[in-house]
Amino acid sequence: MSSPARGTRTPADEGSSGLPPATGPRRHRRIATVGLIAVGVCVVLGAAAGITAWLTHGFRGQLVVHYRQAAVFSLRTGDCVDLTPNGTEVRVVPCARSHDAEVLGTFHLSGTEWPGTAAGQQRAASGCAGLLTGYLNPQLATNLAQSYVYPGQQAWDTGERSVVCEVRATSGQLTGSVRSGG
Repeated sequence: MSSPARGTRTPADEGSSGLPPATGPRRHRRIATVGLIAVGVCVVLGAAAGITAWLTHGFRGQLVVHYRQAAVFSLRTGDCVDLTPNGTEVRVVPCARSHDAEVLGTFHLSGTEWPGTAAGQQRAASGCAGLLTGYLNPQLATNLAQSYVYPGQQAWDTGERSVVCEVRATSGQLTGSVRSGG
């Protein structure tokens, strides 16, 4: 077998398709065709992603939640209060009439980091217990229970550190103040 002569074409010299390599205008048309196909694929994929996003999420803006301070954190020592049945609203009422609770004191929790639910409850209970003995009329100490409201994480993140300490009747409502000398 002899080797091919110089200057002649063999299938190895030609493109893999068996055609001579494209040159000049033919080559530019192939490049333009490949470019148009790539752009077309990108447009179709972008449209599909947009339609999918619209169908699943819509084109809504980011939801921003604004914390509104609960009215309970503005209560003061000696306030007598009634709660709405769902517990979301607090009304200050005269202590002489029947009421759900009496505020025996308030204080602020220290720290910059959210203490967590368990630690927040423990610190609130401990602080309120210390206020109870100085506030409560010893003659009225039976059938009363201490309760408190402390800031949850969302309130804490907005800077709320107040704990509101309350005293309640173990059954029914209070009538009159339970304050020592009150």
